[in-house]
Amino acid sequence: MMVAVLLPWWAMAAIWAQPKFSKPHGLYEVGTLTVTISPQGEGTEIRYTTDGSEPTAQSLLYSNTLRLTKTTILRAVEVKDGEVVSEVSTASYILMKSVLSQPNNPEGYPKEWGDYTQMWGTAIADYEMDPEMTENASLRQYIIEGMKQLPILSIVSDKDNFFSHENDPERGGIYIFTGPPVGDATGHGWTRPASVELMGGPQQHDLSVNCGIRLHGGHGRLAEKNPKHSFRLVFKKEYGPATLNYPVFGEDEPSQFDQLVLRCHFGNSWQHWMEGNREKAQYARDVWARRMQRKLGHISANALYVHLFLNGMYWGLYNIAERVDDQFGKNHLGGKKSDYDVIKVEEDGGNHLEASEGDLEAWDLMVATAAKASDPSCYQQLDSLLDIDAMIDYMLINQYGGNTDWDHHNWYAIRRKGTDSPGFQFLCWDTEIIFENPEENVLSLKNKGYPSGIFHNLMKNNDFAWRYLQRARELLADDGLLGPSQVVEVWDSLYHTISYALYDEAARWGDYRRDVHPYTSRGKLYTVDGYYMAERNRLLTKYFPVRTKRVLNDIVRFVGDIPSGMATITTPATETPYYNLNGQPVAHPTKGIYIKDGRKVVIH
Repeated sequence: MMVAVLLPWWAMAAIWAQPKFSKPHGLYEVGTLTVTISPQGEGTEIRYTTDGSEPTAQSLLYSNTLRLTKTTILRAVEVKDGEVVSEVSTASYILMKSVLSQPNNPEGYPKEWGDYTQMWGTAIADYEMDPEMTENASLRQYIIEGMKQLPILSIVSDKDNFFSHENDPERGGIYIFTGPPVGDATGHGWTRPASVELMGGPQQHDLSVNCGIRLHGGHGRLAEKNPKHSFRLVFKKEYGPATLNYPVFGEDEPSQFDQLVLRCHFGNSWQHWMEGNREKAQYARDVWARRMQRKLGHISANALYVHLFLNGMYWGLYNIAERVDDQFGKNHLGGKKSDYDVIKVEEDGGNHLEASEGDLEAWDLMVATAAKASDPSCYQQLDSLLDIDAMIDYMLINQYGGNTDWDHHNWYAIRRKGTDSPGFQFLCWDTEIIFENPEENVLSLKNKGYPSGIFHNLMKNNDFAWRYLQRARELLADDGLLGPSQVVEVWDSLYHTISYALYDEAARWGDYRRDVHPYTSRGKLYTVDGYYMAERNRLLTKYFPVRTKRVLNDIVRFVGDIPSGMATITTPATETPYYNLNGQPVAHPTKGIYIKDGRKVVIH
């Protein structure tokens, strides 16, 4: 039975108020910062904490101006007659000198994290900014500049919500019980309350919001493979607003989110368990694929690079990504949340397809229809089941990148329901293992019922084969969007976004495999100048200049001879009209495939 609690008038008035801080949250390059706290309700006192925990009526009583000499997480509430009568105000004051001297033994935090899953032992905790870098005069300046280059995302919660070793679904720490997809799944899905602040950076962000936080990812949750985990922010009424309303990715992009993913960059990163991955660290591959998909004219998950802090401790370079869900569909394709099917490969319990939104009915029909694509009538039925043009571009992005960690996982497909639906669209996701071997050829990849298997079935249809080949020739031309100059343009834009921030990441995680957990063999000290720039130079001189032509040649051989029924002409005639493949007249056809006199012609 529900019991109504009647509050006095002053409590009703104050419950929506919050204590106000005299200084905005953010990054400060000062030795001492003074902050005052002002109540917004009548006759209330202020109680506060500085360790990330939620203040109560028994917390420290505020009476005088606070002098902050180190990074401080200030949280405050208003109290009247021994009861909390306000929401919690939270402000993260990040002092640069604290970042540079971040120790390995923060008070109250454990020396060990979670158990290893596929080997014996327990993860050694690592909180330190490497003094080998922060005390180097030259590197120190780069680290300072790097911290100012990006927005700061500060996540604040009671430290036990992250690091408690108590094996309990309500009280256990999500960084201790990571719920990996193999081995002991304890902790999977555990969500904890948190305060999140996005602040500063070139866009001058200013967001404070309460939400839930949980770990995200597959094998990146294994403590031995990756000490720097990804997170997911969950917006639900039990934690704060049911939906975040804030332009995280800019004023011209969607501003409503039910979930956001904080990607740690696991593949090809300095903390990765494999030496070969660590030496290829660039922190831009996955974002490149998503940006390129957008550049080709399709939807993709937005990304924002940030510096992440947990309870005031620097945790490294992350990127905030849109979560592909029903809200994502509504944001990018319109309609209602209930209009969407979202399909992905779920890694927990073994890789298997699931509909994270909607159901698999239309997906199964699309896959079955594509399997019969050699029949022209079946191929025509795909018009409302699969966005063919988007599918072709998606495949070309992954084929160009030589993606070897796909498509047994690491992809999404989304579809808006309805009679006017363009069908399923595939989205690049977790595209981290690309740009490795300039001669890599993934065209033979053929996983039944997955993107590559669908692609191979579609290639049995002459219309699709020609459509794919012509698009490949267009994109993989020297001046095409997957030509060397266009690819490097996107790549360099990402590098220049994080060029200094990389020094902060190196100081936080560059020594982990050398000094903390070597895994199977002792790693090195990974630095920007020593390792990052060497890989960047390899890509700019030995990969991008030759990759475009190599992929196009592979595709031409893969497609083979011109299918029968296709005519090839060099210049268009003008006596009879041309139509595009959608049946629309084209007055001045250029290179491409057209319908003329009832048959397809190719204009070169």
